[in-house]
Amino acid sequence: MTREAALAALAVAAVALVACPLPQPVASVRRENGGTTTTPPRVDPSTAVPSEALVRVSTACPEPPTFHVHATLVDDDTTEVVSVRWFVDYARDDARSSLPMFSEEVPGSEDETQTTRALTPLALTLGAPFDTAAGTAHVLELVVSNGFYALYTDGLALPNRTPQPGFETQVFRWIFQFDPASDNCGS
Repeated sequence: MTREAALAALAVAAVALVACPLPQPVASVRRENGGTTTTPPRVDPSTAVPSEALVRVSTACPEPPTFHVHATLVDDDTTEVVSVRWFVDYARDDARSSLPMFSEEVPGSEDETQTTRALTPLALTLGAPFDTAAGTAHVLELVVSNGFYALYTDGLALPNRTPQPGFETQVFRWIFQFDPASDNCGS
């Protein structure tokens, strides 16, 4: 193979990789309770509603817009309880926004084939006290873990979202941006 042919083949391979993203591995975690390695619970992006991460919201809605948000968890360890916490505009130094808007404990199952779990849907209304001026954005975060520290824990880098040693969290985000060109007043 000539040098030009090898370079052309390499260029074709590079274009193919750019056009078709490779699936990324999910990090495994070594647990302290026996040393087994498992995949932490995570949100299945194909089940997320709204399906787009950026949701444009009209600035001219007659009522405060409400969005019904939901997703499904995937967890290879079917027996563990998974904690779910929803935050809006999280800021670790703000006592109000660092508290979850909603939280739940999603029980496990003895059925090892049942690796998905539906989460309780969340109704997010973007009226007062949220700023609804054009250009304003609000970030909704779904944070999941199989080992959070307790709620309201002082002194942690990220209150209410820090995992215990040996555990992980996963964050899934939606951005709701107020846009005068949008006609979206909720779902």
